[in-house]
Amino acid sequence: MKKYLLTFFGGNMALRYNNLVKPEKEVQEKHRDAWAQWMSELVRAKHLEVGYPLESDGERIDSEGTKAYHFPDSTEGGFIIINAESPVQATEIARSSPIIKNGGYILARPCGERK
Repeated sequence: MKKYLLTFFGGNMALRYNNLVKPEKEVQEKHRDAWAQWMSELVRAKHLEVGYPLESDGERIDSEGTKAYHFPDSTEGGFIIINAESPVQATEIARSSPIIKNGGYILARPCGERK
């Protein structure tokens, strides 16, 4: 199996990791349950390697130094690394993600081999 990076973009911004306390409790629970179920299915199928939602605040590091940075909503909201037999299977896995039903999109990218 090959590893693929799935990066999540867009969707309902009220349901982003940092904003998740804002919607009604029922909406929060439904959103969390959908992600928990999807991730559990990936674990059961031995597809999930690792994954995390991303917070909006971080650091920007460049040749001039380091400074606090707020990532805009247009950037990625999270990522997972999956195991898949082919790019087609990686795409199928991505299509079943809750973010697709939430109006977002995913970039799927094969990971290089470590040598």
